[in-house]
Amino acid sequence: MSDEHHNSMSPVMDTTPEIQKISERPEVIYSAIDTLYRKHNEHRVHRFTEEHREKHIANWKVTKYAEEEIAYGINYFLKVSIGDGLYIHIRVHRHKSQDKCDFYALHEVIKHNIATCVFTEDDPLTYFNY
Repeated sequence: MSDEHHNSMSPVMDTTPEIQKISERPEVIYSAIDTLYRKHNEHRVHRFTEEHREKHIANWKVTKYAEEEIAYGINYFLKVSIGDGLYIHIRVHRHKSQDKCDFYALHEVIKHNIATCVFTEDDPLTYFNY
């Protein structure tokens, strides 16, 4: 199994229209936003409201991505701008034998002893499992 130190993630690249389209699939974008808001409610760090949710969906834009080919498909690691200089890092799995993509994980880290899923433009996109 891959981990942060042993994986086959490609170098980080600028996004493509195909990657943006994958990220905008309802099963990806809404799952990612729902997970972000669930984490927000657990941590109470960013004080997101329903108004923010609509804004985050409207501003959704992948800026960087990397991929990892695995036996049963491709894992995509995406850096997504959600507006106001805020970014999230998500992992999406694309099945090998079918045109199906699933949201897999929202990257969560500890910064200054506080759990967060929100990054800046300068924070690098790195490998993550959860």
